[in-house]
Amino acid sequence: MFIKPKTKTFFLSSLLLSSTFFSQAHNVSEGYQKPTDPLVVQNLENWQDIKFGLFMHWGTYSQWGIVESWSLCPEDESWTQRKPEHGKSYYEYVKNYENLQTTFNPTQFNPQKWADAAKKAGMKYVVFTTKHHDGFAMFDTQQSDYKITSSKTPFSKNPKADITKEIFNTFRKNGFKIGAYFSKPDWHSDDYWLEKNNPELLW
Repeated sequence: MFIKPKTKTFFLSSLLLSSTFFSQAHNVSEGYQKPTDPLVVQNLENWQDIKFGLFMHWGTYSQWGIVESWSLCPEDESWTQRKPEHGKSYYEYVKNYENLQTTFNPTQFNPQKWADAAKKAGMKYVVFTTKHHDGFAMFDTQQSDYKITSSKTPFSKNPKADITKEIFNTFRKNGFKIGAYFSKPDWHSDDYWLEKNNPELLW
């Protein structure tokens, strides 16, 4: 938008004023208690100051070149559309999506290259998606066989199979702060969907 020189100061002042009084607020869950441990409090303060970092989604869905997990959801947005070549019906699509586990084999995985690039860009932290809503764990877990270290996943035979561990260890060694994105909603679990919310019925 073009701003005339005479109105620029007024515009910027209004922008600053509105951001002061109408900044985004997050509702705090009832019963939430702020941490009191001095180390935790200090760590949270440190996070507030570092500003620039890398937030990374990566999983089996990358093979299809689609956004993470969301095509499994009954939301009907342009960026969540299911492609017909991946399944004609909803259930066929889900089956094919979950079978991506059997072909996921990123043999050129090299977290050091990512850390080098992030450091060059001036980034100070990394947040990695250890598990998105699809339920596929990018780390070793005993809770599910839908994971990177499962024998069903070709990459499980690679020495760097525990991808989350490799990423965190590498970025830590390079001086980055570490954050883990972990989705509690797990669409791979049969216990997640209520029958009345059957996704196929909502499409």
